[in-house]
Amino acid sequence: MSSSAILQFDAPSVGLSFRARLLAEENPDVVAQVLAQLPLKSVLGHVVVSGEAIWMPTRIVHLGRNNMVQRHPGAVYLYAPGQSICLTYGKITESANVNKFAEVFGEDLPKLHELGTQVYEQTVAQPRRNIVEINVRRAA
Repeated sequence: MSSSAILQFDAPSVGLSFRARLLAEENPDVVAQVLAQLPLKSVLGHVVVSGEAIWMPTRIVHLGRNNMVQRHPGAVYLYAPGQSICLTYGKITESANVNKFAEVFGEDLPKLHELGTQVYEQTVAQPRRNIVEINVRRAA
């Protein structure tokens, strides 16, 4: 698999990074839009109602084809109405399908889970919130 088919996610403030494989055949429109935004620098938020998932705002406006699937740990998807990229890291309480465009590598799922836990602790659980930055680029 070429590195151009892999995204690298880095959260420097918590010292975590992981990779995700792009699903160019399954979701070419969204993959093209994501690649056009790279490198992407954003902040992470944690969902409050739908389970264990984190999200980052983007400038993507998606009106094209979709790849709608059920949420699962490791899914990377575009939430078009909110212009955000979301990553599921654990249990899900929301049943709506999502527009998946990438999949976190199995060996990197523990890092994604740790990041999700850190984001929850720093942006939802604590009375004083901290910003967790995220950088997304093509893997080297």
